[in-house]
Amino acid sequence: MKTCMLSFFILLFFYGHAQDTIACYFDEELSLTTKKHGTYPGTITAHGNGWEAVAFYSNGNPLMQGLFKDKKLKTKQGYYTLYYPNGNRRAFTYFNNNTADSTFMGWHANGQLSDSGLIRQQLRTGTWKTWYSNGQQESSGNFLNGAPDGIWLWYYANGKPATIETYGNNKLQDLTCFDTLGIATGSNCRIEKKPCPKKAYDFETFIIENLLYPKDALKKGIEGEVSFEFFITKEGKLTNINFTNEANTLLQEEVVRLLKSVPAWEPAVSHNRNIDYLYTYTVPFYLPD
Repeated sequence: MKTCMLSFFILLFFYGHAQDTIACYFDEELSLTTKKHGTYPGTITAHGNGWEAVAFYSNGNPLMQGLFKDKKLKTKQGYYTLYYPNGNRRAFTYFNNNTADSTFMGWHANGQLSDSGLIRQQLRTGTWKTWYSNGQQESSGNFLNGAPDGIWLWYYANGKPATIETYGNNKLQDLTCFDTLGIATGSNCRIEKKPCPKKAYDFETFIIENLLYPKDALKKGIEGEVSFEFFITKEGKLTNINFTNEANTLLQEEVVRLLKSVPAWEPAVSHNRNIDYLYTYTVPFYLPD
């Protein structure tokens, strides 16, 4: 009851003219859909020459608020804001005919600025900066036509340099690496790497070599794809296995078995820093002809 009343008052706060506001539903991709297929409740309101849309979390806080050219919300036209469940902003920019073309700003869940820069015709351009949730700068550099250009500086969360990278012609031209104390270690370090079971070549090879077709699934003629996501922390710990499509339980159980059979993980790397990583993957289970 309290949640319903909270949502009601929030709606009144955002929209004083109830006669212009229409209740609606959004799917996981924040596209307009039916109540049956909806994940988030929302509203659309006539606004100037277009429509303003808001999607809500179950706690009544807004998830998305933006302007659209059409009532079916197919074309973003104007400001577009995403929020965290706690009510803090997550991202903000402007769209012109569905094309991001303005300043972009992103925030961490605690309200700390995370990203800032310009987007022109969907491409990052000019100076961009990023920050850790503790307020320390994470990176700074320039984009040219959506690609890194010139000198980029990356930092550890303790403020020490992680890499100095020089880009030109869409390629990395020079690299200097540093340890967590800020001491230069040469040019032999990773810029990007996904998590991987230790001693495996990569995750895909590990899947191919170790995935088993469940015997009961074979007997019953069960097949299909299993889509899932799992989280590997920067310390190399597996957490939060989630399935993202409808699949047979026997096939899902094999995916869980395989993931939990890994004794140790190498964490993901980004610009010479171990990072948390949400891995998404799809495994096909198809019966032999």
